[in-house]
Amino acid sequence: MIPPGAHWLRLPRFVGDAVLMHQAAAPLIAAGLPLVAWGPAATVELFEGAEGYGGAVADPPGKTGLLEGARLLRTHRPASVLALAKSLRAPAAAFLARVPRRVGCGDGGASLLLTASLKYWDRDDHALDRYRDIVRCGYPELEPAAFRPFHPRPTSAEAVADQRRRQGFDAAPYLAFAIGAAAGAKRLGLDLLVDLAHRALGAGYRIVVLGGPGDDVIWGGRLKEQVPEVLNLTAQLPWSQSAAWLAGATAVLANDSGLAHLAAACGVPVVTVFGPTIPRHTAPRGPQVTVLRKEDLACLECQQWHCPLPDHPCMTQLPAERIWAALEAQAVTRPVLPAPEAP
Repeated sequence: MIPPGAHWLRLPRFVGDAVLMHQAAAPLIAAGLPLVAWGPAATVELFEGAEGYGGAVADPPGKTGLLEGARLLRTHRPASVLALAKSLRAPAAAFLARVPRRVGCGDGGASLLLTASLKYWDRDDHALDRYRDIVRCGYPELEPAAFRPFHPRPTSAEAVADQRRRQGFDAAPYLAFAIGAAAGAKRLGLDLLVDLAHRALGAGYRIVVLGGPGDDVIWGGRLKEQVPEVLNLTAQLPWSQSAAWLAGATAVLANDSGLAHLAAACGVPVVTVFGPTIPRHTAPRGPQVTVLRKEDLACLECQQWHCPLPDHPCMTQLPAERIWAALEAQAVTRPVLPAPEAP
């Protein structure tokens, strides 16, 4: 049941961006305003039933047409649509549906459809800071909100608690290796992952490997072949259960990915390795995040999807000792964060 008068947060298909948008919407959650997660089904699944969300609306298969979106909004009569995704579809649908408050990125003519907007692409700072400024512009009556960790819905947390018991992960601390990558150039080298897995096992940690379909499955399988002790769950979990696994980890190793952003939003210590992408724009934001790079490379921040260099130095040549030291430092200083409120 979708309550009328709610505030609809339009989410994109990339979960990393969706997590940043969720973090930017923190003032609405802190104020107790009913949020509805609206977007692609896989992304909406992460937020459905989570703290702060009173409803979820998943797009039908294929692209949602403009008129279909407008009809949907007219049916449910939201008080506002927060359209931080860089697309005209949601602002146009909200405009046609005469949603009273339409807030979002004002690029590409979208400002003509919105009641409050700021441009996104003209800025060179972090994506989350841009989103927060847009929210502040659109909801000036709301106070800034302190960090509060994301918790998936209780049924997903319970399912993962059962998985951990069956796999023996409730008897020892564990690290999560988040190996997912939309672009191959962002993926950490396999030899480094193997080295770090052996170091973690030697220090008494269990290891769960998380990722999505496609190449993540291949990479997870190769790691499992070389380190049979890891639990490889690539492409086996919905996003909400991945969040529950991340939330229980002592620390998370990741590259620039949606899982890295999700771990940081859960309040988990994250060590993330950047190479072709730009940390000042897209580094995970959370209470305990360490970004590592091989700083002596001239090709850093190339923004290419595939590395033209045969050894892909930015993601293969960072010393394992340096990564492991950062993981150990994060693991022993994990912050104590608020637990989810009882429903």
